[in-house]
Amino acid sequence: MAEQVTLIGRVVYGARNAFAHLAGALERHGMLGRGVRLVLVEGDPLPVAREEASRGRRVAVLYGLSTPVFLELAEEVARVAREYPVVAGGPHAEGAYWQLLRLGAWAAVVGDGENALPALVEALLGERSLEDVPNIAFMPEPGGFRVTRISHVSLDEYPPYHRGLGLYPPIEIMRGCPYRCRFCQVPWLFKARVRFRGLDAVLDAVSAYVSAGRRRIRFIAPIGFAYLSPEPGRPNPGAIEELLRGVRERGGTPFLGSFPSETRPEYVTPGVLRAVKRYAGNRRISVGLQSGSDRVLELSGRGHSVAEALEAIDLVFKYGFTPVVDIIFGLPGEEEEDVEKTIAVMEQLAARGARLRLHTFLPLPGTPLAQARPKPVHPRYREAVRRLLGRGVIEGDWEPQERLAREMYCLTALDPAPTRRPSPLPGAEGLCGDVWARFGPLLGLEEPGDGPPGGLGQRGSG
Repeated sequence: MAEQVTLIGRVVYGARNAFAHLAGALERHGMLGRGVRLVLVEGDPLPVAREEASRGRRVAVLYGLSTPVFLELAEEVARVAREYPVVAGGPHAEGAYWQLLRLGAWAAVVGDGENALPALVEALLGERSLEDVPNIAFMPEPGGFRVTRISHVSLDEYPPYHRGLGLYPPIEIMRGCPYRCRFCQVPWLFKARVRFRGLDAVLDAVSAYVSAGRRRIRFIAPIGFAYLSPEPGRPNPGAIEELLRGVRERGGTPFLGSFPSETRPEYVTPGVLRAVKRYAGNRRISVGLQSGSDRVLELSGRGHSVAEALEAIDLVFKYGFTPVVDIIFGLPGEEEEDVEKTIAVMEQLAARGARLRLHTFLPLPGTPLAQARPKPVHPRYREAVRRLLGRGVIEGDWEPQERLAREMYCLTALDPAPTRRPSPLPGAEGLCGDVWARFGPLLGLEEPGDGPPGGLGQRGSG
């Protein structure tokens, strides 16, 4: 069968693994290699798109966009969309799909991509309408937005890797989260319903990884120790032991409970830790604490106390692991007393030998805190970090995240909702003038008088 469609996957920072699931889905639907090509490119996709189009093929360009990547590539997306259909997925597409569509994207994937992309190929060929494609948002008319039916897939039906393209990412064993942390995108986006990849399907994938020489087996899960959990907060140690033992039996070395399968305090139990200690290759366990203040944890919707987190960390130490404790500076509602409490916990943990992975609050699109204006990192936190750096216990990207937080907030403040035209949040222009000057024209505020108070050209103070 002659190839009719070329899909060009835009690779960012060399991250090709994001396309493994899509390639597997296209293959499962009988498309890849039978009329459809998937080409991965780093850099500007237009030269490849034009070459493919010159051969008579239909072309679409695929982007997977977090908000930081969107901030970097928005101009490129708009430029590419003027020539070829653009399909945008990823967390930014789910959390702020209207911004991608205002740039000219043909469709934004807002749910599971495994069943959306094959249907989009059919729409590209004229075999179905966009309205009949699941899990997307599109613009049926200028300024109007439509989200199609949300259809969740079974993870067991789609391989998490693609042998032909040599893509073997960490194996996704869980999608969605039962908790409602107000700063996290996972529970608030369209594919939030919790699903697990079954043990047999995971181990089949492990066998393929080991056959390809990929023996270090990592997993992706919002809560690594929640694998096959029967209910929120109740781990399944037996399933975790079967998983890890099965990886060993197939010649692999499993890693669970460390990046990218960190865990929550509720799931750190003796039974789980015994299984991890016996079979897993990692000797670090990442536990989310986020704040040393119970008041801030409650405001953030974490669902656990500081004491419960510290008890879990005690268990991690007891079983011979090094805890890596996540802490977020500047969570909304944090006050002076909360900062002091968090610093006290940081110093207590550091004295015991825990690693502290530090973050700055980011107002992520699609979350209840997307419109929360970020504050500069408190000076007391900076002092504490300086004191602790000499102990070698600090890691994390809190400093670049402080700069990123302002840009993310300002992007949301410019275009916070799928209204017919962008409706900027009042009072943000003084902080956001530079960001609005860059993105306003891309999102449709290029005409004089269209902009927010103060004008798009006003420079922010930072």
